[in-house]
Amino acid sequence: MRKFLALIILLAVSATAQAQYATVPTASRAGCRIKLDNEKLTPAQSAILMQDVGGEDLSAQWKNARGWRTAGISMIAGGGGIAAIGLGTTLFGAMVSMTGAAVGATAGAVAGSIGGKDTAQQTASSAAQKGADAGKPYMTAGLIIAAVGIGVHIAGIPITVVNSTRMSRLIDRYNDSVLPSPELLPETEPAPEVQLSFCATGNGVGITLNF
Repeated sequence: MRKFLALIILLAVSATAQAQYATVPTASRAGCRIKLDNEKLTPAQSAILMQDVGGEDLSAQWKNARGWRTAGISMIAGGGGIAAIGLGTTLFGAMVSMTGAAVGATAGAVAGSIGGKDTAQQTASSAAQKGADAGKPYMTAGLIIAAVGIGVHIAGIPITVVNSTRMSRLIDRYNDSVLPSPELLPETEPAPEVQLSFCATGNGVGITLNF
């Protein structure tokens, strides 16, 4: 009976120790912010939290990674917008060229018809070329703008990923500093094996319970 009571007490102590371990607040990353116990911290609160991580001030590293991550996201969004403007300008230039070529050809043909068939064809061709050339500056500028925008967009992706990883690692270091290491947890002995058997006893033959 004493062994049975001791076993119950041992299990109760072990459960209490595990419960205390589970209630230690841990942090997680929610974008550019820290979430502690499912509550998002302000930038000021995050800086305070990172000022003492196992006795080390990581607030500067956190601020730096957070700033670069924000810059990377801005580059992704801004680069995409610039590329869209560039493509729009290119499309506008193409429309100007097509419209100018059509109008120029028609006007040139009408104006050159007075001088005969050959003259009309030459005049129409020259006018169409001038009309097509009118849109080329827009197309060239649009392609340059689009290329710049795509470059900025692509450059922002690794910047965002790298600094997101850095922020997550800083939070992991904080969690490691507040969670107790396994060797600090109470040691528990394995529960004794319980055996129910039918055998000879001191008072005859019967069922015995060994634990």
